[in-house]
Amino acid sequence: MRTVVSAHLPSLRLPPESPRTREVPPMSEDHTQYANALLSAIEQTVYKTPEKPVFSKAGGTSSTYGELWNLARHVAAGLHAQIAGRGPILVLGHKEVSTLAAFLGCLMSGHAFVPIDVELPVERISNIAHQIPQATLLTTCEVPEALYDVLANCTILTMSHLCGTDYPMPSRSCCVAGEESQYIIFTSGSTGKPKGIEVTASNLEHFMEWLRTFPVIRDGGCVFLDQAHYSFDLSEYELVGALSTGGSLFAIPPELQHDFASLFASLAQSQVQIWVSTPSFADVCLVDKSFNATLMPFVRMFLFCGETLHHVTAAKLHERFPDALIVNTYGPTESTVAVTYGEVGEQELNNPDPLPVGQHRPGTEILIVDHQTGETLPVGTMGEIVICGNTVARGYYRNPEKTQAAFFETTLSDGTPCRGYRTGDLGYLDAKGTLHCEGRLDSLVKVNGFRIELDEVEGALTELPGVREAAVVPVAHGKRVTSLGAFVVFEDAGEVDKDTFTAVRHLKAALGKTLPAYMVPRQMQVVDELPLTANGKVDRKKLAQRLARPARHGRGA
Repeated sequence: MRTVVSAHLPSLRLPPESPRTREVPPMSEDHTQYANALLSAIEQTVYKTPEKPVFSKAGGTSSTYGELWNLARHVAAGLHAQIAGRGPILVLGHKEVSTLAAFLGCLMSGHAFVPIDVELPVERISNIAHQIPQATLLTTCEVPEALYDVLANCTILTMSHLCGTDYPMPSRSCCVAGEESQYIIFTSGSTGKPKGIEVTASNLEHFMEWLRTFPVIRDGGCVFLDQAHYSFDLSEYELVGALSTGGSLFAIPPELQHDFASLFASLAQSQVQIWVSTPSFADVCLVDKSFNATLMPFVRMFLFCGETLHHVTAAKLHERFPDALIVNTYGPTESTVAVTYGEVGEQELNNPDPLPVGQHRPGTEILIVDHQTGETLPVGTMGEIVICGNTVARGYYRNPEKTQAAFFETTLSDGTPCRGYRTGDLGYLDAKGTLHCEGRLDSLVKVNGFRIELDEVEGALTELPGVREAAVVPVAHGKRVTSLGAFVVFEDAGEVDKDTFTAVRHLKAALGKTLPAYMVPRQMQVVDELPLTANGKVDRKKLAQRLARPARHGRGA
């Protein structure tokens, strides 16, 4: 039976006499440092500069480190008083400082947090909640009515209830630490039940130590773009990067991401220095020629992960932001955000080959193995990417079978024990140890007996003059892939509209000069933009569904 503790949410700037703003008593009896690296780093900033900005939102107010910390302590005290055990807590919200406080409060009180974006479909939220026994959901926003029915077995807590009572603070020894789960990210797989990936406090500490060595970030105090949903692990780049270095977050609400005028007006006032996003979101912004260093003069780094970064995107950014670093990284959620780092400069841009994703971080080793036999392959040979190191996750939450299939115990070359993860990604290492990621093993399709890597076809399309973006998907008849379909976004859609069929025929002819005939998409549609998932990646499932429908007159061939 569902328990609703409170349905009223507080303001974060209430009058001093309000009981919800009473300070949690200082922990004078406990002078120990938090064993959780992220909490410890944040606390240092709080004690040194409590009035330092930590979070602001386009069109909204800003919050300080002191305000964030005090709110997090209220959350921790309330959770410790009301929730038995140390099970994970679902945090429902979006880009608000209260959501950050909920994450930190969970960690302080000994609970891993499970970020749930309020914009996720109700069915998906229900699926995640039902995987957690005796689930508790902490909401930092209004709960959509449709959720109440599907969360009938959940205890629902609100920020107002936790912050409206004087509960004693838990001891610092209660915090999440070591091999305990710091957070659980449920993957956004297009089919089947989502899998929860358990990232430990130790995993995140090692990732944090590495991230703080990045150029620009290591200077501390930077403003990070906060664009990715918190239920997408790319957001950890923003959260950990900012909060562990005394920096701040500038959040972009989802409704703003489709309103260019308002978006660019906000970016112009943001003073963002570290741009974190998928390449797809950068592509969306690059459509407008005003997206440049004049609009955002403080940007010093573009930090990408989650998708393939194409030459055309990197080249445009290099041209429009000549003083900013462009950094390509790679890593699945199962290895804590990212494990490689590679700067994209003139040398990389002048090389026609796909952009590399860089070299592995300390504490990590990357192997290329034969997918069938597991045998390690020589330098330059394509195979499955295997990650071994101290940021490889514990495994999949309450799913021992899938954990055993993908994770294993191993050692680094120096004998250090660690975990390994079979990524299912395709790539190779060059003679310098640089990793080249060539897509997913499952993006390899067979058409009439020919093996085709979809990313290779996409790369060939984006290299053609006039093409801004492209996505390629398999077209199946029954269970057999019979052909390929492509969706193309042109630089100048107005010109293409005059004669789309001719443009498409020219594209196919141009592809035929660089690719074998069996790799040239049979169907091709010109679109104004590629649909994105909530995580900012190209929604290939939606594109594949479109191919089953008749193309719009004048926009396909």
